Amino acid sequence: MTSKRMIVFSTFVLLGCAGGEIDDSVNPACGRDSAPLDLRRISMDVNGMTRTFVMSAPAVPAGTKLPVIVGFHGGSGANVPFVQEAEFEALAEEQGVITVYPKAVLVAPNEGEWVLNTGANAQHDIDFVDSILDTLTENYCVDETRIFSTGYSLGSMFNYEVACQLNHRFAATASFAGTMPISPESCDIEDPMSILHLHSVDDEIIPYDSDWNWKNWDSVGQMHSIPGLIEAWRDRYSCTEVQETQGESTQYVAHTGCVGDATVAHYRFDNQGHWWPERIEGTPTPQILWDFFSEHPK
Repeated sequence: MTSKRMIVFSTFVLLGCAGGEIDDSVNPACGRDSAPLDLRRISMDVNGMTRTFVMSAPAVPAGTKLPVIVGFHGGSGANVPFVQEAEFEALAEEQGVITVYPKAVLVAPNEGEWVLNTGANAQHDIDFVDSILDTLTENYCVDETRIFSTGYSLGSMFNYEVACQLNHRFAATASFAGTMPISPESCDIEDPMSILHLHSVDDEIIPYDSDWNWKNWDSVGQMHSIPGLIEAWRDRYSCTEVQETQGESTQYVAHTGCVGDATVAHYRFDNQGHWWPERIEGTPTPQILWDFFSEHPK
């Protein structure tokens, strides 16, 4: 257990691992069967702050490596289910995936419930996510090449903090209706993670075609337009190829040939507004995201 966090609800007897002989040459959790867990709320101490997340895990035999999807909620969404949570849970049960839904807190110097410009004095959300992953890998046979994130609105914005700060741990992110600062305080790419950004041209909250200034009482600064966001990640990853696909109500663009074999992709919606889409070209959105994740492990 690292010094930065401590499980409040006493080990993972709550989560359940049973039977099996431990192989010390691998993650010890891989030597135990994993009991099922259904949307259990768990609290942990992270640098003196109590943080909470909700998670589910499938029952699998010893040695079965489990992918992880971490979903970051939008503004004021800490006390309600994640968008399409039931659909994500059904997909996770079918595919054998751990799902995690961290809960944000509003603590200075947050610009919102999630820190959107991580710096030396605003590290608590990144430490929280890092601690969740440490806890999962200590107690489950996590496939560390298949740790993914998603998010909506403010949670989508926080996914770019993950891409900047935790790219050595996450393989890919796919989120809807967010953006990031044009000049982030820090964004160090150790191991590029693939990015899928979904956004509507008529989004009334996070504008599609224009840069804009975040709330005037914080330090985030000017935010990217969505074309600017995609271009920034394309350039950061030195992508050399592009493919475009036109659907009935969407345009899909994928930048490939990037460093680290990453992909920077974008679904552009014509008439979706700021609301999370339940389906994309007839396919449930969680399935679209899972298909992207499945194609982009570490």
